[in-house]
Amino acid sequence: MSSNWFNDLRFKGKVVDKYMTNKSNLVRLIVFTAIFSLCFINLYCPFDSMTWYEEMSRPKYFLVSSLLVLVGILVIAFSRFLMYRFVRKHSLYYLEYAVWVVAEVFVLSACYTCMTIAVNDNLSWWSWHDVIEVFKSANINTFLVILLPYSVSWLYFSYEDKKRRLQRIEESMKPTKDNVVLQFRDEKGEIRFSVASNKIVYIESADNYVIINYESNNKMTSFMLRNTLKRVAHELRDTPIKRCHRSYMVNFERITALRRKNDEVNLEFDIVDIKEIPVSKTYANEMTEAFLLYSGRKE
Repeated sequence: MSSNWFNDLRFKGKVVDKYMTNKSNLVRLIVFTAIFSLCFINLYCPFDSMTWYEEMSRPKYFLVSSLLVLVGILVIAFSRFLMYRFVRKHSLYYLEYAVWVVAEVFVLSACYTCMTIAVNDNLSWWSWHDVIEVFKSANINTFLVILLPYSVSWLYFSYEDKKRRLQRIEESMKPTKDNVVLQFRDEKGEIRFSVASNKIVYIESADNYVIINYESNNKMTSFMLRNTLKRVAHELRDTPIKRCHRSYMVNFERITALRRKNDEVNLEFDIVDIKEIPVSKTYANEMTEAFLLYSGRKE
């Protein structure tokens, strides 16, 4: 009930691409924003920061600007940590992402307003005119400080993502051996199960185990392996077996049809009596791409 109430309040639309919220790109975004902000503040001197102290020298101003950047980066780092935790359990839509960025700017502007008024003797907390004017200036400067590095980072991450996809397409077009035998290792690294890749239908997670569902003598059977789905997915990253949900992986050599309706994706397999496999919105685009890549390689 509470989950439905939460979802009803959310903005819907297109799901944010994974490259915008994965851990490594979030860290790179924070680092680049910090470097850009330090350069921007020292060149542009926003927030009237040169007048905060009498006879402000450049070395002293560099220390003050570093403090400004540190405050901003701490706010952004905390915000992006919350975002990373959020996308691990929920889909994040582009409109929600935009609102998230606006909220970051608002919080940063409030912090910089407090710092400006606190150190500037010509400004007073009791003057609404001073507070509003400083806050307006802080908003403008904060937008400039973070939106420029944000935009550059997003463009670069998008370029990297498209480059990786192109490389995967090129690799998928290379000749491959049929009936490659896959070896599955347990959590200790010991081989526990081997099977031809084209026999696997799907893999599911069950607590500290994964269940490998495969076809044998025209019947479905399974093998339980003590390992995590995350580790298995990493070991199978160069195979047609891809993750479609936090608890499932599917073999695209066994998928005959993929149907998309809005953000929902339904899979059809080449064997009957397969239970419905859920597809997360997070993996929807990857599912379509993988289907196009591997559907032409079936016998």
